[in-house]
Order: sequence, then structure tokens, then C-alpha cells
Amino acid sequence: VAKDGGILDIGCGTGAWLQRLANAGYTNLNGVDWDTGQFKAQGATCTRANLDCDDLGLGERKFGLITAIEFVEHLECPGRLFHHVSNHLAREGRFLMTTPNIHSLLARLRFLITGKVQQFDEHGDSTHINPIYLPCLERTLARHDLQIERTWTYPPTAGGISSKASSVLAAKIARIFFRDLLPGDILCFYIRRKTRP
Repeated sequence: VAKDGGILDIGCGTGAWLQRLANAGYTNLNGVDWDTGQFKAQGATCTRANLDCDDLGLGERKFGLITAIEFVEHLECPGRLFHHVSNHLAREGRFLMTTPNIHSLLARLRFLITGKVQQFDEHGDSTHINPIYLPCLERTLARHDLQIERTWTYPPTAGGISSKASSVLAAKIARIFFRDLLPGDILCFYIRRKTRP
């Protein structure tokens, strides 16, 4: 996106991501969050909205880039986020979304053994309520005229930033027998409007 092309960060929190963009020379920076009192980014604006219910208060504005960094898992209804993105994403724009990765071999092994979803149990953030399951995400995005363009993880290799050493070792052993296509702790998506046939 151009430096002045219009960026919207949904669930912006303190505005740390927008501040990084401002420091890199981007202008026309906008955030949306329920708690605007915590917003501290210089060179950006923040609008108050309940993402599970409200309109975003942005009228007909369109953005070349919309981001939702570690936010969708906090929503009661993730489909509302995609509704807002579809309404405000420019025709050739892109949506960058990150969320905890429940698809890594480590996370799947943990679920197999404990029946608990990594980063959504008693050891994870208590405000994480909706893990993102890839087949369901693809179906939901399609309902909002959106599709995944690219998927990657952070860190890009297995290791588990937030995992115990014993779990990491078990996953390394399991990798001898099973493929780990999405090994990192965080799932990252680049999403665009659905391509018309």
C-alpha cells in the first residue's frame, strides 16, 4: 500500500502497530477499538466501536490495507470482523490477519494428548474464545466475498515460543512420522477480495 494509501487496524488496542507504521513514514492511519482510552499512537486516529455488534462509524470509507493483529480470537462472532473488512476494503486492497496457530503439529499433538486447544486453555489468554480452524475460515470468508491469498506462520520454523521444552521435544519426534505444514505459534493470513471467474 502507498504511504498515504489508507490503513485501518481493527482491534488496535494501544495503537502499537499503527505507531510502527507511522514511524516508517505511513500516513492516513486509522484504528478501531472498544477501549479508545488506551490508544496512544501519534499520527493516527482511533474510533470507538464494539466489533461484535456495531457499525465501525467509518461511513463509506475504503482502505488499501486493513489489519487485525491477534484480534479475531477475542470475538464472539468472527464473521462480524469479515463483514466489516468486506465493507471497508478497497477493490484491490488486502487484509492482514494474525491469530494463534492451532494447526501446528505441536498444537495438534497437545490436543490429541490433553483434549485442550493450545493458547485457548487455562494456560492461554483468558480472553481467547474462538480458535480459527482453516476450513471454517475459508467458508466464512467466502460468505463475505473474501479469500485467502497467502498463509504463513511466525516463527517460520517449529519451536514454540510459548511451549514447554517437553512438548517441543515430543513434536520433534512426531515430525519424523508426520508433516508439519504450519509449524509456528502464530498463523498469518493475507486476504483479498474473491476472484471472479
